[in-house]
Amino acid sequence: MRLRVAWATDPGLEREENEDAVVVWRNKAGLDTLLVVCDGMGGHAAGQTASSIASKTITRVLAEDGDEGPNVDRLQRACKKANTAVFEASEENAEWKGMGSTVVVVAIRGNELGLLNVGDSPAYLFRNGSAQLISQDHSWPAEQVRLGVIKPEEAADHPLKHRLTRAIGVWESIQSFTDRMKLEEGDTVVLCSDGVETAGVSVEEMGKLLLKDGDLDGGTKRVIERCRELGAPDNVTVAVARAEVDVTKTATLPRLKV
Repeated sequence: MRLRVAWATDPGLEREENEDAVVVWRNKAGLDTLLVVCDGMGGHAAGQTASSIASKTITRVLAEDGDEGPNVDRLQRACKKANTAVFEASEENAEWKGMGSTVVVVAIRGNELGLLNVGDSPAYLFRNGSAQLISQDHSWPAEQVRLGVIKPEEAADHPLKHRLTRAIGVWESIQSFTDRMKLEEGDTVVLCSDGVETAGVSVEEMGKLLLKDGDLDGGTKRVIERCRELGAPDNVTVAVARAEVDVTKTATLPRLKV
């Protein structure tokens, strides 16, 4: 399965610094593709430091562990190391106290995909014109929906929508969400920071902008430009991997059930 990748990041129009971090690897650490997006919090240098430490620790651990493939246990070990690194850094520097970061990771080898996330930076799977959230939202309203306390429609514009119940480095230990799935030809996996949603770009619009003309590099730039057109009050980051369709095959791809 041949993969194409693209990514872009932008500070937006209201932030002085870009507290997002993005890493895209090809053919490294026993993987065909690795996508990592982190959204730091803690203000200015602290948020930027947290996302940088988290992304660099995850990629370093994967590069040095000697393992191969997208095993979720492997991703969890890297995540735990990142959590410890950010937590200890915040304990050692008073200016960084309480800093943290979201993280969403997709690791691909062949048609096998491993996913890990902590926080509210989402990952989506686009298949046959349908979009599915494949990460788990760790905001306070989303947790209340899973507990049956509030309804999904109440969470959409909840005043505590951006209050996180899980984040890298805020607590001494962390519980991540993981999943594994099979990729199919034509699938597109998209990781982003919540700056896309904050700007007012829906998942459907993001998909159209990304997949227009099959130009992924242009697509990520179109998403950034659209966010800026709408005011981009937060940092914006998008990372994409697309499983190319083999044009020599004529079989119809199955529809995605959502």
